[in-house]
Amino acid sequence: MAKLQPTRAAYASPFIFAPHLQGHFPPKSSGMPRPTRIFQRSTGLIRSIILLVILLIAGSAQAQPADAALYSAGEKVFKGNCASCHKPDKDMTGPALKGARGRWEGKGDIYGWVRNSQTLVKGGNAYANELFTKWNKSVMTPMALTDGDIDAVLYYADNYVAPAPKGGAPVVDGAPAPEAPMWPWLVVVGLLLAVVALSLGGVRKSLTNAVNEAEGRQPIGDSTAWQRLYDWARNNKIFASVIGLSLVTWLLVSGWYWALTIGVYGGDTVEHYKPEQPILFNHTLHAGKADKNNLAINCQYCHNSAEKSKHAGIPSASVCMNCHKAVAQGRSDAGTKEIQKIYAAVGWDPEKLAYTGKEDPIEWVKVHNLPDHAFFSHAQHVAVGKLECQECHGPIDEKMDVAEQ
Repeated sequence: MAKLQPTRAAYASPFIFAPHLQGHFPPKSSGMPRPTRIFQRSTGLIRSIILLVILLIAGSAQAQPADAALYSAGEKVFKGNCASCHKPDKDMTGPALKGARGRWEGKGDIYGWVRNSQTLVKGGNAYANELFTKWNKSVMTPMALTDGDIDAVLYYADNYVAPAPKGGAPVVDGAPAPEAPMWPWLVVVGLLLAVVALSLGGVRKSLTNAVNEAEGRQPIGDSTAWQRLYDWARNNKIFASVIGLSLVTWLLVSGWYWALTIGVYGGDTVEHYKPEQPILFNHTLHAGKADKNNLAINCQYCHNSAEKSKHAGIPSASVCMNCHKAVAQGRSDAGTKEIQKIYAAVGWDPEKLAYTGKEDPIEWVKVHNLPDHAFFSHAQHVAVGKLECQECHGPIDEKMDVAEQ
Protein backbone atom coordinates (compact mmCIF):
# COMPACT_ATOMS: atom_id res chain seq x y z
CA MET A 1 0.00 0.00 0.00
CA ALA A 2 1.30 3.43 -0.86
CA LYS A 3 2.30 5.55 2.13
CA LEU A 4 -0.20 8.36 2.70
CA GLN A 5 1.20 11.82 2.95
CA PRO A 6 -0.57 14.23 5.33
CA THR A 7 -2.20 17.25 3.83
CA ARG A 8 -0.76 20.70 4.39
CA ALA A 9 -3.70 21.49 6.67
CA ALA A 10 -2.97 18.44 8.75
CA TYR A 11 0.71 19.30 8.94
CA ALA A 12 -0.16 22.75 10.10
CA SER A 13 -2.58 21.51 12.73
CA PRO A 14 -1.46 22.16 16.33
CA PHE A 15 -2.74 18.72 17.35
CA ILE A 16 -0.25 16.82 15.16
CA PHE A 17 3.42 16.71 15.97
CA ALA A 18 5.49 14.85 13.44
CA PRO A 19 9.11 15.98 13.45
CA HIS A 20 9.96 13.47 10.71
CA LEU A 21 7.61 15.27 8.34
CA GLN A 22 9.23 18.66 8.70
CA GLY A 23 10.51 19.89 5.42
CA HIS A 24 7.93 18.00 3.28
CA PHE A 25 6.08 21.21 2.58
CA PRO A 26 8.23 24.17 1.63
CA PRO A 27 7.07 27.56 2.83
CA LYS A 28 4.56 29.27 0.66
CA SER A 29 6.33 31.53 -1.77
CA SER A 30 5.22 35.09 -2.37
CA GLY A 31 6.16 34.84 -5.99
CA MET A 32 9.43 36.87 -5.68
CA PRO A 33 12.96 35.98 -4.64
CA ARG A 34 13.84 36.22 -0.92
CA PRO A 35 16.43 39.05 -1.36
CA THR A 36 13.79 41.16 -3.11
CA ARG A 37 11.31 40.63 -0.27
CA ILE A 38 13.94 41.51 2.37
CA PHE A 39 14.92 44.65 0.43
CA GLN A 40 11.29 45.79 0.21
CA ARG A 41 10.74 45.29 3.93
CA SER A 42 13.99 47.14 4.78
CA THR A 43 13.01 50.02 2.50
CA GLY A 44 9.69 50.37 4.29
CA LEU A 45 11.40 50.36 7.68
CA ILE A 46 13.91 53.01 6.57
CA ARG A 47 11.07 55.21 5.26
CA SER A 48 9.26 54.91 8.60
CA ILE A 49 12.41 55.90 10.53
CA ILE A 50 13.02 58.91 8.25
CA LEU A 51 9.40 60.03 8.68
CA LEU A 52 9.68 59.72 12.47
CA VAL A 53 12.90 61.79 12.50
CA ILE A 54 11.24 64.49 10.36
CA LEU A 55 8.26 64.63 12.73
CA LEU A 56 10.54 64.94 15.78
CA ILE A 57 12.54 67.73 14.14
CA ALA A 58 9.35 69.53 13.18
CA GLY A 59 7.99 69.19 16.71
CA SER A 60 11.15 70.60 18.26
CA ALA A 61 11.16 73.42 15.74
CA GLN A 62 7.60 74.31 16.73
CA ALA A 63 8.67 74.50 20.40
CA GLN A 64 11.21 77.22 19.50
CA PRO A 65 10.42 80.71 18.21
CA ALA A 66 10.36 80.86 14.43
CA ASP A 67 12.74 83.83 14.36
CA ALA A 68 15.38 83.22 17.04
CA ALA A 69 17.22 86.49 16.27
CA LEU A 70 14.05 88.59 16.67
CA TYR A 71 13.17 86.69 19.84
CA SER A 72 16.63 87.32 21.29
CA ALA A 73 16.52 91.02 20.35
CA GLY A 74 13.08 91.38 21.93
CA GLU A 75 14.23 89.65 25.10
CA LYS A 76 17.15 92.07 25.40
CA VAL A 77 14.95 95.16 24.93
CA PHE A 78 12.31 93.76 27.30
CA LYS A 79 14.79 93.12 30.12
CA GLY A 80 16.38 96.53 29.67
CA ASN A 81 13.18 98.59 29.54
CA CYS A 82 10.06 96.66 30.51
CA ALA A 83 10.92 93.95 33.05
CA SER A 84 10.68 96.24 36.10
CA CYS A 85 6.91 96.56 35.62
CA HIS A 86 5.85 93.81 33.21
CA LYS A 87 6.10 90.08 32.74
CA PRO A 88 5.71 88.45 29.35
CA ASP A 89 2.99 86.02 30.47
CA LYS A 90 1.66 87.33 33.81
CA ASP A 91 0.30 90.56 35.20
CA MET A 92 2.60 92.45 37.54
CA THR A 93 2.72 96.23 38.11
CA GLY A 94 1.42 96.42 34.55
CA PRO A 95 -0.43 93.91 32.39
CA ALA A 96 1.19 90.89 30.76
CA LEU A 97 2.58 91.76 27.34
CA LYS A 98 1.60 88.49 25.67
CA GLY A 99 -1.29 89.18 23.32
CA ALA A 100 -0.99 92.97 23.65
CA ARG A 101 -0.92 93.51 19.88
CA GLY A 102 -4.15 91.58 19.49
CA ARG A 103 -5.81 93.48 22.34
CA TRP A 104 -4.90 96.79 20.71
CA GLU A 105 -6.06 95.71 17.26
CA GLY A 106 -8.49 98.34 15.93
CA LYS A 107 -8.43 100.30 19.20
CA GLY A 108 -5.50 102.65 18.73
CA ASP A 109 -1.80 103.03 18.08
CA ILE A 110 0.15 100.57 20.24
CA TYR A 111 3.45 102.14 19.19
CA GLY A 112 2.29 105.55 20.40
CA TRP A 113 1.07 103.97 23.64
CA VAL A 114 4.47 102.48 24.36
CA ARG A 115 6.37 105.67 23.56
CA ASN A 116 4.09 107.98 25.58
CA SER A 117 0.90 106.55 27.02
CA GLN A 118 -0.34 109.88 28.34
CA THR A 119 -0.61 111.29 24.85
CA LEU A 120 -3.31 108.74 24.04
CA VAL A 121 -4.96 109.09 27.44
CA LYS A 122 -5.24 112.87 27.14
CA GLY A 123 -6.24 112.52 23.52
CA GLY A 124 -9.38 110.66 24.57
CA ASN A 125 -8.54 107.18 23.27
CA ALA A 126 -11.15 104.90 24.87
CA TYR A 127 -8.97 101.81 25.23
CA ALA A 128 -6.02 103.82 26.55
CA ASN A 129 -8.25 105.37 29.23
CA GLU A 130 -9.68 101.96 30.06
CA LEU A 131 -6.18 100.57 30.66
CA PHE A 132 -5.12 103.66 32.59
CA THR A 133 -8.11 103.34 34.93
CA LYS A 134 -7.80 99.56 35.32
CA TRP A 135 -4.18 99.83 36.44
CA ASN A 136 -4.83 102.41 39.16
CA LYS A 137 -3.90 105.31 36.88
CA SER A 138 -0.23 104.40 37.12
CA VAL A 139 1.62 106.39 34.50
CA MET A 140 3.76 104.20 32.29
CA THR A 141 7.28 105.52 31.80
CA PRO A 142 7.72 106.91 28.25
CA MET A 143 9.99 104.69 26.17
CA ALA A 144 12.31 105.97 23.45
CA LEU A 145 11.93 102.83 21.36
CA THR A 146 11.72 102.40 17.60
CA ASP A 147 8.94 100.49 15.86
CA GLY A 148 11.43 97.67 15.35
CA ASP A 149 12.21 97.54 19.05
CA ILE A 150 8.52 97.42 19.95
CA ASP A 151 7.87 94.72 17.34
CA ALA A 152 10.73 92.67 18.79
CA VAL A 153 9.40 93.01 22.35
CA LEU A 154 5.88 92.01 21.32
CA TYR A 155 7.24 89.06 19.34
CA TYR A 156 9.25 87.97 22.36
CA ALA A 157 6.20 88.22 24.63
CA ASP A 158 3.90 86.36 22.23
CA ASN A 159 6.42 83.52 21.84
CA TYR A 160 7.73 83.57 25.39
CA VAL A 161 8.85 80.21 26.76
CA ALA A 162 9.57 80.06 30.49
CA PRO A 163 13.21 79.09 31.12
CA ALA A 164 13.91 75.71 32.66
CA PRO A 165 14.89 75.78 36.36
CA LYS A 166 18.64 76.12 36.92
CA GLY A 167 19.07 72.92 38.80
CA GLY A 168 16.40 73.61 41.44
CA ALA A 169 17.77 74.38 44.88
CA PRO A 170 20.84 76.57 45.34
CA VAL A 171 24.24 75.01 45.72
CA VAL A 172 25.03 74.75 49.39
CA ASP A 173 28.51 73.82 50.49
CA GLY A 174 27.52 71.64 53.40
CA ALA A 175 29.94 70.39 55.97
CA PRO A 176 31.40 66.95 55.34
CA ALA A 177 29.47 64.04 56.71
CA PRO A 178 30.25 63.61 60.40
CA GLU A 179 32.56 60.76 61.23
CA ALA A 180 31.13 57.81 63.07
CA PRO A 181 31.81 58.02 66.82
CA MET A 182 34.64 55.89 68.13
CA TRP A 183 33.20 55.01 71.51
CA PRO A 184 31.12 52.00 70.31
CA TRP A 185 34.25 50.43 68.90
CA LEU A 186 36.14 51.17 72.11
CA VAL A 187 33.40 49.48 74.10
CA VAL A 188 33.52 46.42 71.82
CA VAL A 189 37.32 46.22 72.10
CA GLY A 190 37.10 46.64 75.88
CA LEU A 191 34.55 43.83 76.16
CA LEU A 192 36.72 41.55 74.01
CA LEU A 193 39.75 42.29 76.16
CA ALA A 194 37.68 41.62 79.29
CA VAL A 195 36.58 38.24 77.90
CA VAL A 196 40.17 37.38 77.02
CA ALA A 197 41.37 38.45 80.50
CA LEU A 198 38.68 36.36 82.22
CA SER A 199 39.50 33.39 80.05
CA LEU A 200 43.21 33.68 80.73
CA GLY A 201 42.46 34.09 84.43
CA GLY A 202 40.45 30.87 84.39
CA VAL A 203 43.19 29.01 82.54
CA ARG A 204 45.81 30.33 84.97
CA LYS A 205 43.71 29.25 87.93
CA SER A 206 43.22 25.77 86.47
CA LEU A 207 46.94 25.35 85.84
CA THR A 208 47.79 26.61 89.34
CA ASN A 209 45.33 24.17 90.91
CA ALA A 210 46.79 21.33 88.83
CA VAL A 211 50.30 22.18 90.07
CA ASN A 212 49.05 22.47 93.67
CA GLU A 213 47.31 19.14 93.40
CA ALA A 214 50.45 17.49 91.99
CA GLU A 215 52.53 18.93 94.85
CA GLY A 216 49.96 17.96 97.46
CA ARG A 217 48.86 21.50 98.31
CA GLN A 218 45.33 22.88 98.67
CA PRO A 219 43.74 24.26 95.46
CA ILE A 220 42.81 27.92 95.16
CA GLY A 221 39.25 28.46 96.32
CA ASP A 222 36.51 30.12 94.28
CA SER A 223 36.18 33.91 94.59
CA THR A 224 33.95 36.62 93.09
CA ALA A 225 35.03 38.88 90.26
CA TRP A 226 35.35 41.86 92.63
CA GLN A 227 37.56 39.83 94.98
CA ARG A 228 39.81 38.83 92.08
CA LEU A 229 39.95 42.45 90.86
CA TYR A 230 40.86 43.63 94.35
CA ASP A 231 43.57 41.02 94.63
CA TRP A 232 44.96 41.97 91.23
CA ALA A 233 45.01 45.70 92.10
CA ARG A 234 46.72 44.96 95.42
CA ASN A 235 49.38 42.93 93.71
CA ASN A 236 49.83 45.48 90.84
CA LYS A 237 49.48 48.80 92.62
CA ILE A 238 51.43 50.96 90.15
CA PHE A 239 49.64 49.63 87.07
CA ALA A 240 46.25 49.84 88.80
CA SER A 241 46.98 53.44 89.89
CA VAL A 242 47.80 54.49 86.29
CA ILE A 243 44.59 52.91 84.98
CA GLY A 244 42.49 54.50 87.73
CA LEU A 245 43.98 57.97 87.19
CA SER A 246 43.45 57.71 83.44
CA LEU A 247 39.84 56.65 83.94
CA VAL A 248 39.11 59.53 86.33
CA THR A 249 40.74 62.05 83.95
CA TRP A 250 38.71 60.76 81.01
CA LEU A 251 35.47 60.99 83.00
CA LEU A 252 36.22 64.58 84.08
CA VAL A 253 37.09 65.77 80.56
CA SER A 254 34.06 64.04 79.04
CA GLY A 255 31.81 65.56 81.68
CA TRP A 256 33.24 69.01 81.00
CA TYR A 257 32.54 68.84 77.26
CA TRP A 258 29.10 67.38 77.88
CA ALA A 259 28.27 70.26 80.23
CA LEU A 260 29.54 72.72 77.62
CA THR A 261 26.82 71.63 75.18
CA ILE A 262 23.98 72.28 77.61
CA GLY A 263 21.73 75.18 76.60
CA VAL A 264 21.83 77.00 73.27
CA TYR A 265 25.57 77.25 72.62
CA GLY A 266 26.26 73.78 71.31
CA GLY A 267 29.93 74.32 70.53
CA ASP A 268 31.41 73.67 67.10
CA THR A 269 31.05 69.91 66.99
CA VAL A 270 27.32 69.61 67.69
CA GLU A 271 24.25 71.09 66.07
CA HIS A 272 23.74 74.75 66.94
CA TYR A 273 20.57 76.18 68.37
CA LYS A 274 18.20 76.55 65.42
CA PRO A 275 14.57 76.96 66.43
CA GLU A 276 11.78 76.33 63.96
CA GLN A 277 10.61 79.57 62.36
CA PRO A 278 7.17 80.45 60.95
CA ILE A 279 8.79 81.07 57.54
CA LEU A 280 11.75 78.98 56.40
CA PHE A 281 13.88 81.82 55.10
CA ASN A 282 16.91 80.39 53.32
CA HIS A 283 19.90 82.67 53.98
CA THR A 284 22.15 80.80 51.58
CA LEU A 285 19.71 81.15 48.68
CA HIS A 286 19.37 84.91 49.19
CA ALA A 287 22.88 85.90 50.34
CA GLY A 288 24.91 83.12 48.69
CA LYS A 289 27.23 83.61 45.74
CA ALA A 290 25.76 84.02 42.28
CA ASP A 291 28.20 81.56 40.71
CA LYS A 292 26.65 78.90 42.93
CA ASN A 293 23.13 79.59 41.65
CA ASN A 294 22.22 81.91 44.55
CA LEU A 295 20.99 85.51 44.52
CA ALA A 296 23.96 87.34 46.12
CA ILE A 297 21.80 89.91 47.94
CA ASN A 298 23.80 92.11 50.32
CA CYS A 299 22.98 91.29 53.95
CA GLN A 300 22.30 94.96 54.72
CA TYR A 301 19.55 95.15 52.12
CA CYS A 302 17.38 93.25 54.61
CA HIS A 303 19.21 94.01 57.87
CA ASN A 304 19.56 97.69 57.04
CA SER A 305 20.11 98.88 60.63
CA ALA A 306 23.28 96.82 61.13
CA GLU A 307 25.45 99.74 60.00
CA LYS A 308 23.65 102.36 62.09
CA SER A 309 22.41 100.70 65.25
CA LYS A 310 23.24 98.30 68.04
CA HIS A 311 20.87 95.79 66.48
CA ALA A 312 20.92 94.36 62.99
CA GLY A 313 17.13 94.22 63.17
CA ILE A 314 14.59 91.83 61.73
CA PRO A 315 13.43 93.07 58.30
CA SER A 316 9.75 93.85 57.98
CA ALA A 317 7.69 91.82 55.52
CA SER A 318 7.39 94.92 53.33
CA VAL A 319 11.12 94.51 52.55
CA CYS A 320 10.37 90.99 51.33
CA MET A 321 7.59 92.40 49.14
CA ASN A 322 10.03 94.64 47.29
CA CYS A 323 10.95 91.54 45.34
CA HIS A 324 8.08 89.16 45.98
CA LYS A 325 5.46 91.36 44.42
CA ALA A 326 7.02 90.15 41.20
CA VAL A 327 8.48 86.82 42.35
CA ALA A 328 5.58 84.60 43.31
CA GLN A 329 7.13 81.27 42.36
CA GLY A 330 9.92 79.62 44.31
CA ARG A 331 12.51 77.25 42.93
CA SER A 332 10.47 74.39 44.31
CA ASP A 333 6.95 73.77 45.56
CA ALA A 334 8.26 74.20 49.11
CA GLY A 335 9.73 77.61 48.22
CA THR A 336 6.44 78.74 46.66
CA LYS A 337 4.64 77.68 49.83
CA GLU A 338 6.93 79.89 51.94
CA ILE A 339 6.31 82.87 49.64
CA GLN A 340 2.57 82.38 50.13
CA LYS A 341 3.15 82.78 53.89
CA ILE A 342 4.64 86.23 53.23
CA TYR A 343 1.55 87.15 51.21
CA ALA A 344 -0.68 86.00 54.08
CA ALA A 345 1.36 88.08 56.54
CA VAL A 346 1.03 91.35 54.60
CA GLY A 347 -2.40 90.67 53.13
CA TRP A 348 -1.34 90.51 49.48
CA ASP A 349 -3.54 88.96 46.78
CA PRO A 350 -1.20 87.71 44.02
CA GLU A 351 -4.09 87.24 41.61
CA LYS A 352 -5.47 90.77 41.92
CA LEU A 353 -2.03 92.27 42.65
CA ALA A 354 -3.49 94.28 45.50
CA TYR A 355 -3.47 94.37 49.30
CA THR A 356 -6.57 92.97 50.97
CA GLY A 357 -6.12 94.73 54.32
CA LYS A 358 -6.15 91.39 56.20
CA GLU A 359 -2.74 91.00 57.80
CA ASP A 360 -1.28 88.20 59.89
CA PRO A 361 2.03 89.41 61.37
CA ILE A 362 4.97 87.01 61.36
CA GLU A 363 5.94 85.83 64.86
CA TRP A 364 9.66 85.13 64.54
CA VAL A 365 11.37 83.03 67.23
CA LYS A 366 14.31 84.75 68.94
CA VAL A 367 17.64 83.08 68.21
CA HIS A 368 20.33 85.24 69.86
CA ASN A 369 20.03 86.46 73.44
CA LEU A 370 22.83 88.76 74.55
CA PRO A 371 23.67 88.51 78.28
CA ASP A 372 22.67 91.53 80.36
CA HIS A 373 26.26 92.27 81.40
CA ALA A 374 27.50 92.47 77.79
CA PHE A 375 27.32 95.46 75.44
CA PHE A 376 27.48 94.83 71.71
CA SER A 377 26.87 97.25 68.85
CA HIS A 378 26.57 96.07 65.27
CA ALA A 379 27.35 99.58 64.03
CA GLN A 380 30.78 99.63 65.67
CA HIS A 381 31.73 96.31 64.10
CA VAL A 382 30.17 96.85 60.66
CA ALA A 383 30.71 100.56 60.01
CA VAL A 384 33.98 101.09 61.91
CA GLY A 385 35.52 97.64 62.22
CA LYS A 386 34.51 96.70 58.63
CA LEU A 387 33.81 93.15 59.72
CA GLU A 388 31.90 90.85 57.42
CA CYS A 389 28.78 89.22 58.81
CA GLN A 390 30.29 85.76 58.27
CA GLU A 391 33.09 86.43 60.76
CA CYS A 392 30.62 86.23 63.65
CA HIS A 393 27.58 84.51 62.20
CA GLY A 394 29.43 81.81 60.29
CA PRO A 395 29.15 80.93 56.59
CA ILE A 396 25.58 82.13 56.15
CA ASP A 397 26.24 82.50 52.43
CA GLU A 398 27.29 78.87 52.09
CA LYS A 399 25.41 76.67 54.53
CA MET A 400 22.59 78.26 56.51
CA ASP A 401 19.01 77.54 55.55
CA VAL A 402 17.29 78.87 58.72
CA ALA A 403 18.81 81.28 61.22
CA GLU A 404 20.94 79.61 63.87
CA GLN A 405 23.52 80.53 66.48
